[in-house]
Amino acid sequence: MTDFISGLFADTTTFFVIFMLAAIAGMFSERSGVVNLGIEGFMTMGALGYSIFGYAVHASRSQPSQWLQLIGLLIGAIMGGLLSLLHAFTAIKLKGDQIISGTAINILAQGIALVLATSTITGSENYIATGFLPIAIDKGVNQIFTIYLIIAIIISLIVGFYFTFTKTGTRHISAGENPHALDAAGISVIKYRFWCIILSGAIAGLAGGIFVVSRLLGSFSGSVQGYGFISLAIMILGQWRVSMITLFAFVFSILFGLGTQLPFLKTNNEWMTKNSSLLRILPFVMSLIVMMIFARKSKPPKSNGIPFDKTLK
Repeated sequence: MTDFISGLFADTTTFFVIFMLAAIAGMFSERSGVVNLGIEGFMTMGALGYSIFGYAVHASRSQPSQWLQLIGLLIGAIMGGLLSLLHAFTAIKLKGDQIISGTAINILAQGIALVLATSTITGSENYIATGFLPIAIDKGVNQIFTIYLIIAIIISLIVGFYFTFTKTGTRHISAGENPHALDAAGISVIKYRFWCIILSGAIAGLAGGIFVVSRLLGSFSGSVQGYGFISLAIMILGQWRVSMITLFAFVFSILFGLGTQLPFLKTNNEWMTKNSSLLRILPFVMSLIVMMIFARKSKPPKSNGIPFDKTLK
């Protein structure tokens, strides 16, 4: 039972980091008034960038430092930010349907990642082995306090402070709530939305890189397993607020941690022994239940998903 609890804490921590960063990424864009369903795609591209860097480093060096993966995470963030330029162009310049744009980005990123990860990069394997392992502060068997948790906490605090105490954060919120009032004050709504989409893609790309090293133990096969969509659900349940997103990210992390650990729990219960694999769907079922209970009360930013047009007021 002690091993189960320790493993549960470790898994909860890794899920929390991924969900928190990806949900904040979605919130950052949607708070400015641009729907961002492309979080899954940005995470996938970030995971790909991180993995290619890790593979290249380990191919050129015999025993590289594990701390080099921080450069890989930065590359993952840049890759996510670059892909988000496509969403920014479609949503802002072309004033296209933002839901369709996000969906297209998910499909595009998935296709690119699958092609490159399955034998194209390595030449033989159906995955990219980065060679990187999680960097933990504690040295136990189940590593709970990792460098990724610190990164997630720092980013969450910065974003929370930004929206709560800064003038720029207030304008950011206005771009999603009442963009015409912001425009009347002489502030460019377009610039705000553009940079918010870029930062959203970068944070999601960072989450994708962390997903590879913390959940896949450094081997990427072209998918982030739908975690971007789960994070969007967390963002909606969290009402586009950092404090509430933190709460629901933690709840979902516990559910997914249980889904990971329960199949390995040693028990005399015959049903659990025979159907242990079914327990892996527990977090997804519970996620749907939580969504049905709370999603009806969601109140997105008033101008979320509405292209900004200076001539319409």
